[in-house]
Amino acid sequence: MSLSFELLKFPPIITAVTWYTIVAFQVRRDRMRTWTEAFFLSGCFFVATYALSDFYFFQAGSEEQARLAAGLSLSSVTLASSFFLLFSKVYLGKMRYVYLIALVPAIIFIPFFFSRIFLPALFRQQASDPWIPQFEPSLFGLWAIVMGVPALLGLYYLFQTHRIVKGQNPRLGKRTAAIFGTLAAVVFSGLFTNALFGSVPSLQTIPPPFSSLLAIPGAMTLYALAPISRERVSEVLRRFRARQYELQGAFLVFNDGTVIASRGKEGTATVDRDIFAATLDVIQNFMRASFPLLRGTSLKTIEHGSHRILIERGRSCYLTLILDGEENDLLRRQMRDELLAFESANSQVLRKWRGLSSDAVGAEPLLDRLFQPSEAFGR
Repeated sequence: MSLSFELLKFPPIITAVTWYTIVAFQVRRDRMRTWTEAFFLSGCFFVATYALSDFYFFQAGSEEQARLAAGLSLSSVTLASSFFLLFSKVYLGKMRYVYLIALVPAIIFIPFFFSRIFLPALFRQQASDPWIPQFEPSLFGLWAIVMGVPALLGLYYLFQTHRIVKGQNPRLGKRTAAIFGTLAAVVFSGLFTNALFGSVPSLQTIPPPFSSLLAIPGAMTLYALAPISRERVSEVLRRFRARQYELQGAFLVFNDGTVIASRGKEGTATVDRDIFAATLDVIQNFMRASFPLLRGTSLKTIEHGSHRILIERGRSCYLTLILDGEENDLLRRQMRDELLAFESANSQVLRKWRGLSSDAVGAEPLLDRLFQPSEAFGR
């Protein structure tokens, strides 16, 4: 028991550090603005907290401390599984508020994790041994389903994403295959160890591996996020998803309403850019003036039938797209990245803005890049 305990005692802290590093990396990159980014960030945070709770569980000196750590561990891994499902689903498609139902089972279970109903007993032979949790088998088995089903569905959607990436970029597909394979191995091994040890009474004397194995997909995730190559999974997927919409127009506007640059789809009726910008500004001011709760916020989307007007604000400017079809988080992310890069390159000009669009550099190429995905796929 002592050897197996020592092997399990310290790896959770490695897992926690790995996943908290991913969280810090995403926050530093401002990757928390869209639904997929928020779900990914939340999932990483709860995986890290799950591992940290396990580490605390192994260090617990009293039963009360062990119970608290066990409750935090179970709560965190359940929420991590739910957010993994939400991320993989929305990353592949479009966010719909009905998907948030995936969080309900996890929220319902959380109070039970800290009760003696779910965890009737904790024991250890001597002070140097680990605490061994003895769960109520039927409740633990039900929880394993609540945690396992979202994890398996998340793997399914992640595999669909891999297939898309592989079809568009076989070399990048090898990276997504490695990530999927590693994560699938960890999920299945976790379900057939932690869940089995907790739901079968005769096996509840064996300490499960807890979060130790999750350091592996954490390292793979860091590898995927690191800017080691110009080839990005999000870029490939964004170009693929561009087939779901048709860009009709794009406007880069200074905060005072001055249009810096605009572009419309060839062969379509052009929109007077100054009238469009002025009208949009009136609508936004009307919303803020009429609804006090909206003060401090900005309009993000206007829908009319299949047409949508998307608005993404920076510090000095805002970018507006008119499209026919479905928007997605990857397009939103591109809009924000392009806008922030433009503002950074023109910081001096925008700080002393004179209302002359010719003073700004890179506005036209910015709009060209927004039209490239649909053009690349023959739209």
